[in-house]
Formats: sequence, C-alpha cells, structure tokens
Amino acid sequence: MVRLLSFIIFCFAQPASAEPPKVVPAGERPALIETSAIVDFETLPEDRKRLIEMAIAVAKDSPYLPYRFGGSDPKDGGFDCSGAIHYVLTKAGLTPPRTSAEQYLWLKGEDRLVETPLKPADMTDPTLQKLRPGDLLFWGGTYTPSDDRKINVTHVAIYLGKEKSDGLAVMINATDGRSYRGKKANGYGVYDFRLPSATSKSVFMGYGTPPGIAP
Repeated sequence: MVRLLSFIIFCFAQPASAEPPKVVPAGERPALIETSAIVDFETLPEDRKRLIEMAIAVAKDSPYLPYRFGGSDPKDGGFDCSGAIHYVLTKAGLTPPRTSAEQYLWLKGEDRLVETPLKPADMTDPTLQKLRPGDLLFWGGTYTPSDDRKINVTHVAIYLGKEKSDGLAVMINATDGRSYRGKKANGYGVYDFRLPSATSKSVFMGYGTPPGIAP
C-alpha cells in the first residue's frame, strides 16, 4: 500500500504538460561537413564563401532540425526545403521569396537561372559546367503541391561543391529520405547531389546564383 501511494504521488507531482524528448533514430540525422573538405573552397569569392559558411553553420550550431513542412526557422522545430533556403539566404543578407517555385522565378527574373530539365541522370552533361558552389539547385515533381504555384518547382538546395576525399558533389538542404554516401537521413544537412534517374518522377529543373551574390 505504501508503495502504491508513493507511485500515485510521484505521477501527480509531474507537470501535466511534460512530454518525452524526441527520439532521433540512429542514422537519421543528416551528415555535416567542414569547408576545408570542399574542393577549392579557399579560392571562391568572399560572398560565396560567406553563403556556404552560413549554410553549414545553421546545421552545425542548431539542435537536430528534422524535415517539417512549413518550417522556416529553427524555432519551428525544423525546416521544409524552401524554408531552410529562405532562412540561410536571409541570414546571409539576401532577400529571397519563401517558396521553392518563387525562388526559382526570382532567379529567372534576374537572369540568373540556367534551365536544365535533365533526365535521365547525367552529371557529365555540359549544361552543368556553369554550376558553382553557392548556387541554388531546383527540382520539380518531388511531390504534388497543394498551392496554386506558377511553375511546378517543388524542391531547392544549395550546391556546396565537390568533396576532396572522393570528388563527389554535395549539397545542403532540408529533406526527408535523400542520402549521403548511401545513408538516408531526415532533416537539414548535407546530402549527395544527384540527378534523378530515368524512372524517377522528379526532374532537375535548373540552377543559378541567388541575386545578391556575384555571378
């Protein structure tokens, strides 16, 4: 009886609003990277360096930020893809629109966009030769949008460049299910930059330098 009463008192003494901490499954948190691991990072213009440093710092200096639709600030508990890019670009002193489709049209309106509906995947395509670290990357068809957007662009990321260790291209973004070196993850962090396969529903729509960064 004494033990039962002690248990009841303990339970009612706990705050009614207390919630268990979020348990992040092993391997779910995205990879991180240092700028020293990026090929020729030290030779980039200062504005591109700052943008990439800011993008990486947001991932490194924040708690785990899972993919959260509608999230555009770490205070939201996570990011969606365009929310992460909006947050990073704003912290870098730029003035981007909010959604991936609007960001795509933002670059296009400033003559900053290289349109490349590449499919099937071919990273050697000459259209990609102008791609530079700090550029935004755009995909369409990754999901069916519920809003009335002017163009079917549904995903955006920041291109980081190639890693010194293996020469493979990487990007930073918020996503659920993309991978880094074969390991799938969820949230804002570093992922492999790959073009869609021939069987994928998604299409790589293009890339370009955000206005405010020297082309």
